[in-house]
Amino acid sequence: MKKSFCFALLLCSFSANALTLDAAIEAAVQNNAELRATQFTSVSAKHSADAQKSGYYPRADAGYAYKNSSEKAFGNVEEQFSQIGLELTYNLFNGGADKYSYLSASKKYEAEQYAESALKNDTILSVKKAYIEILKAKENIAVAERAVALLENQLKDINLSFSVGFVARNEVLKVESELASARQGLLTANSGYKTAIFSLEQITGINIPVNEPFETTNLNKNAGDYSALKDEMFNNRSEIKYMQSLVEAADYSRKAVRAGYLPKVNVGAGFYSYGQNLSPEGRDYTYDNETVVSASVGINLFDGFYKNRTLSAKQAEKTAIGWQLTDMKSKMDLQLKTALENLALAKSSLETAEKEVASAAENYRITQNRFLQKVATNTEVLDARVMLTRAESNRNTAKYNIYKAVAEIERIAEKGD
Repeated sequence: MKKSFCFALLLCSFSANALTLDAAIEAAVQNNAELRATQFTSVSAKHSADAQKSGYYPRADAGYAYKNSSEKAFGNVEEQFSQIGLELTYNLFNGGADKYSYLSASKKYEAEQYAESALKNDTILSVKKAYIEILKAKENIAVAERAVALLENQLKDINLSFSVGFVARNEVLKVESELASARQGLLTANSGYKTAIFSLEQITGINIPVNEPFETTNLNKNAGDYSALKDEMFNNRSEIKYMQSLVEAADYSRKAVRAGYLPKVNVGAGFYSYGQNLSPEGRDYTYDNETVVSASVGINLFDGFYKNRTLSAKQAEKTAIGWQLTDMKSKMDLQLKTALENLALAKSSLETAEKEVASAAENYRITQNRFLQKVATNTEVLDARVMLTRAESNRNTAKYNIYKAVAEIERIAEKGD
């Protein structure tokens, strides 16, 4: 259950109420309806495979029959006839059809298990992304709150300048307008945080309070190189193993059909008791019961080309799955390259954004001081604040884009525990 996220989770405060990423993943695996449905599909496939074992066991049948004729038809002396019997039959050879049918069903069950594993990994990735989005949304709120705080302070300064006649009324209105816009941005950020929580609730199937504390994360930027990740991907991906199992299942199914060209050998034994009324308790005119032992050998000489055409269909099915597997590997390779490129871009963006924040913060500090010294204008302060808020937003976006890229790479490569 505890899959590596390729970045460690660091606990800010060991709050008993904090929803950890591992707890969210565990809840999703337990509660996700689509995953639960797939689990039962696997159970169904297992029972279907087990059902194919029946060919290895003998078959026992019991039967009762009663007949009443208008003539003395049964032994030429009686109008009534009854029979009860027990038959035991066993197939000694059928060309391996039972064996290959069981192996085909077993491979289909194996494929369903891999399909379940793939969906589980997709679910885990969805949880990680939703969790990351919540952390990002929380920082978006912090950025918006800082923007509001800066503008509230600027409004105080500009009101003071206006009260002594240093600036015109329109300068106050500029700040008030910017403050209203910043407050709207804060409302949007809070709404985005709630929406992110709703998304995690849907995936995990649990109720999450808006004031729920979440653990913060510390980024591990070492995702691995392309060559190693590609090998890991082709060795580990459940989707590839799913297709490979289907190829084997199709091959076994083809062999089961081919077994129809070989003879079938059956043996059997039966015990029968007869009667001359409703109860098979004996007859006056002949023997009361008998034991029969039988053996048979049969082979189909012509079936209207059914086996031949079925074999062709099975071979085409196997070939089609093989090409689907080739296409899947190609698309996975593209996914990996794209995810690694996204990670590289996010790293570069974060590095640039850090410099942008440092420059914007210093620019705002200088501009604010110049404004207090009556050197810079109110508009210059507003512009400096916009640059600072934008820089902080860019840093936040780049930071969490790295988290998402790492999570996607781990899913694509399907890294082990």
